[in-house]
Amino acid sequence: MRAARRVVLAIAVSLSTSWACPRTTPAGDGGASGEVQASNLLLWQVGRDPRTEASASTGSFDQFDLVYGRDGLRAGLRAASYRPSRDDGFLPARYDEITLKFAEWEDEGLRLRLGDGFATLGRGLLFRAFELGGVVRDAVFPASQYTDSRSLEGVILEADRGPLSALLFGGEPVRYADVPPGIDALPRREGHVSGGHASIAFHPALAVGAGYLRSESRPAGSPPEFAEFVSADLTLRAASLSPSLAERGFDLQAYAEYAGQSWDPLHDGLETGGAVPHAFYTATQISVGRWGGSYETKDYDGFALGWNDPPNLVPEMSQHLLNRRSHFLLAGGEHGRQISVMGSLPGDMTLQFDSARAVNEVGGLKRYRLDAVALQGDPLARVSWELFAAVGRDEVEGLTDHRTAGVALSRSVGRELGLRLVTEYQRAERTTFGEASAFENLFLALGVDRAGLGTVALQAEFSNDPDEKDDPLTFGVVEDEPRRWFSLVAVAPLYRHHEATLFAGSRRGGTACTSGTCYLVPDFTGVELRLVSRY
Repeated sequence: MRAARRVVLAIAVSLSTSWACPRTTPAGDGGASGEVQASNLLLWQVGRDPRTEASASTGSFDQFDLVYGRDGLRAGLRAASYRPSRDDGFLPARYDEITLKFAEWEDEGLRLRLGDGFATLGRGLLFRAFELGGVVRDAVFPASQYTDSRSLEGVILEADRGPLSALLFGGEPVRYADVPPGIDALPRREGHVSGGHASIAFHPALAVGAGYLRSESRPAGSPPEFAEFVSADLTLRAASLSPSLAERGFDLQAYAEYAGQSWDPLHDGLETGGAVPHAFYTATQISVGRWGGSYETKDYDGFALGWNDPPNLVPEMSQHLLNRRSHFLLAGGEHGRQISVMGSLPGDMTLQFDSARAVNEVGGLKRYRLDAVALQGDPLARVSWELFAAVGRDEVEGLTDHRTAGVALSRSVGRELGLRLVTEYQRAERTTFGEASAFENLFLALGVDRAGLGTVALQAEFSNDPDEKDDPLTFGVVEDEPRRWFSLVAVAPLYRHHEATLFAGSRRGGTACTSGTCYLVPDFTGVELRLVSRY
């Protein structure tokens, strides 16, 4: 089986070198045409081995995507491989896999997909199969690299006819996203799910939907286990009720979704007590002129299903130190809310305010809080700026308090050159086994951008966090000095179809979040080259 995978991978790589651009197939008498699209992602690293005290190791990850389309038909595959310099034989990391393959037909509001696909029921309370585009996960144990793709392997049917829309699916989901592909000893997909969602728009201002999911798991040595889940959702759009509201720049949209296990809507109602596994999510958005805001709530209890991904309700901050303070959702027992407000001020300034609260009851009561405000100058001016400040806590991570502030300045020099300076400071307090310790973080970045040539940035980060002073890979030695990370990052387009990103130096590990989904990034010291090609 693995030999066959290597043959397919070799064919895919050879194809990637032969297509230099989308190719159109001659139409013939019927006038039909076909198009081939291909892309490749290559990631090469040389640096410290994250598993041992070795000073250097190398590794390469390559992913090739190929898609062919003709009229309403599409078919594609993805081949991926990982090659570390060391393989200790235990849970071998190297692999050659076909990680995604599909065939799809679409015509007049119907879409049928066989193989690997992506689908979401409602807002993801019951089910969400998705992919984090461009994110390469770097697992430490077992050591591996792979793209974060959580596809459903099976069949997906979508239909849209006027006010009616429906989604049906069935297959094997990715239940353990932190397990890399190619490791037979650890499961990545497990069980089988089937279900769907249907909605009807009674009016442009009102839509009602319902979802159903049935899961089957087969524990080793035990008979199959089945579970059923049901959801209901409601969407309201105020501007569709009165055209005069839209003319005045006013709009209000509200969404609510409730999901429960073995839930009978007519008998059980909206049960939000701890006795019944459930998920309840609401979102309200309002806009008035040049101002807009949103208010969202979450109430999850016993709903960490593995294949679902309900809204996290944690602000996704672009600032480096604040992004590291993102919060991991524990859907087994968490409720909270998030408020966001953004608008324009006199003097071409923009104000943004985000506030989030959460209480987690998994393994004891833990609280999360973040309040952040950012003020931006006109980004179209010769000199643009941003000031931000934030306070918060995350007891899941042991942080009882953190305060962050920073400034970013950008200046254009001539028509093609741009300079950017970023300074961020954070003071935090962590409590471990009842003992509190305060520490500081500092982040600095200086970047130069040249139109058509790319960007070069120097970055420096400093921390005296007690949890990061000691290097866990220097066995028998306990470091107690503050840590420093220095790096150079360069991004440059290469011809029309390629883009290269070079990282050299040391990278501080921690939490990273993309599109509301968070994951861990390990420390890295060395050189990393990423080459993205699109044909």
